[in-house]
Formats: sequence, structure tokens, C-alpha cells
Amino acid sequence: MIPDFPREKEKIMQFWNKYLIAKNQELLGFFGTLPAHMNHEGHQWALNRADGTGDNQPYHQIEGLMTVEISEVPYLTPDKIREKLDKIADYMARQISQGMIAEISRVTKEVGNEVNAEGQPLSQGLFLQMLKKMDLDFDENGNWNPPTIVMHPDLWEAKKEEIKSWETDNEFLSKQKGIIEKKKEEWRDRENNRKLVD
Repeated sequence: MIPDFPREKEKIMQFWNKYLIAKNQELLGFFGTLPAHMNHEGHQWALNRADGTGDNQPYHQIEGLMTVEISEVPYLTPDKIREKLDKIADYMARQISQGMIAEISRVTKEVGNEVNAEGQPLSQGLFLQMLKKMDLDFDENGNWNPPTIVMHPDLWEAKKEEIKSWETDNEFLSKQKGIIEKKKEEWRDRENNRKLVD
């Protein structure tokens, strides 16, 4: 009879599962920092917005596959297992981030918050136009929490010096401040309405 070590196998499986989850979160970048909730059953999720509108969407399957040939087993060191799991984590992170970007694009288009650049490069004008379309958030002291901008790394490399220069452009900063002040009033109204409902 061949000996079996179920407890040890369970511990090893838990170790590698934790590794895979952590690696996936790391590879998700910004998306890995967002709050997440695990649902263990169901086939769709529902979103109820403050304005009374809602949205139901089916869950999308995210999967990765690891194949181990019998001939590999004697030489399957922890480093080789890690290498295989890294590929799965990368594949799954791409599925998740592409799915999230597609979902954000769909929703912003549906609610009318889309800014179509029509092939123009990112500019101060486009950025300000985006700010006008968004609900902005502020902390309990009324300080603006700037939005996170997600862009392709190549675009960031090409535009980062120009974008950083906006921080010293008084005309741009004045326009941005005007939008932020208007959005702060809208935020106060939303917060006051929310407190009355709570």
C-alpha cells in the first residue's frame, strides 16, 4: 500500500493557494487595492444607485489552468511550482483587469459620463472635461480625494512630464479649483441627503 499524507497535502495546498491569491493581487496593480467581496453562490450581482436606478449583471468566469506532466513530477521543485503559478496569476489578473475596464466603460457610457477624446491625446481640456462629468469625493474635512487615473504604461511614459507640469500651470489650476468647488457643493448635498436617509 502506498502511504498517503492528507494533512500535509492540505497544508501544502493552502500554502500555494495563498501564494496564488497574493500574486494575483500584486499583478492586478491598482485594481488589487480595491475592496473585494467574495460571493460563494449565485449567478448575478445587483447594483442599486443612490438615484434609484439599478443594474443587474451576470458573474463572469475567471480561470487559469495548470498542467503537470507525469514526467515533470520528480523535478517539480518549489521554484518550478511558483513559476507555473505566476503564469496563472498573470493570466487571471489580465482577465480581471480587462473585465473591470470593460465594465467601467460600459457603465460610464450608459450613465452619460463618457468623455470621447475622438483620437486626441490626453490634454488639460480633456482632463477637466472628465472632472466635470464625475462625482468627486472629499474627506470628512472637505479635502478633495483626487480620482485615480488608470492608463497604459506607454501613455504614462509619453505624457508624465506634461501631466506633472499641470501642477504649476496657474490657468489650469484655477479652472480645476473652480470645478472642484462646484463638485464640493454637490458632494455636500449628497452627504446631507444620505445622512437624512440613514
